[in-house]
Amino acid sequence: MYTINELETFIAIVENKGVVSAASALNISPATVSHRLSKLERILGTVLVFRDSRNVRPSAEGEEFYQRVGDILAALYDAEFAIGARDNAISGRLRVTLPPWIFSIYILPNLVTFEQQYPDVILDFLVTDQFVNVVDDAQDVAIRVGTLANSGLLARKIVNNKRILCASPHYLAQHPPIIDVQALTEHRFVALPWQKQLKLLHNDGSVFALNTKTRFTISNSDNMTQALRAGHGIGIKSEIAIKRCIETRELVEVLPNVLASPEAPVWFLRPQNSLATRKAEAFFEFVKQAFSYC
Repeated sequence: MYTINELETFIAIVENKGVVSAASALNISPATVSHRLSKLERILGTVLVFRDSRNVRPSAEGEEFYQRVGDILAALYDAEFAIGARDNAISGRLRVTLPPWIFSIYILPNLVTFEQQYPDVILDFLVTDQFVNVVDDAQDVAIRVGTLANSGLLARKIVNNKRILCASPHYLAQHPPIIDVQALTEHRFVALPWQKQLKLLHNDGSVFALNTKTRFTISNSDNMTQALRAGHGIGIKSEIAIKRCIETRELVEVLPNVLASPEAPVWFLRPQNSLATRKAEAFFEFVKQAFSYC
């Protein structure tokens, strides 16, 4: 049977992308690292790592084993800590996916605080506005905005939020006045690829589906904000994403309370079958604090 040392060595090989670098990280010899890996592969009856003269990469089986074993070891370390058998350091790799505007506005400016408090935690950020399947793409946690699908993920609300229509004063000064939702049909929009139709409310409460005339679509929410500030059109944005732009009047709200479904809370998610770890909980508390001034 394999030992925890052999599992830890395999994790180190994958995360350090090599036998020599893993040996350095573990403070053991490269020969010992190679021996432990060979023993683990022999016991499991499969190749975990492909090696050539230039690099080391996990096989499909090795990648699957890495994802599952990493969570199990982290939970084991937490259990040891709980009974006083391990020091209180929180360590390990945490994979996080989140939208660009959350990373740039709320996470990155405060990240040094987390790094100082948890210097042994390695954060892998997958920053994208595209939908990421947390399980299939091997993410430990996700931060998402809006209504959640019934995905089987465990969700905790971080902060309330709503979406609004907005544009720059320069754009609005150069185009016809917007007195109602019908007037929006004469205006250009800057949108994310999935924002080509908006559900809006008439004054009588009826829903109006607007197929937006997009000046251009853009796949990054931060770049979209920049385009709106530059006067390229009207857009739909999370209110807390453009809070400072509203305060400085680089952007102004257009037709307040006109979106049919404006609520868009920010959520912290993790797979339902994943093991809760102290590093994930530490990051959750950090994220809550980062949003505490919204």
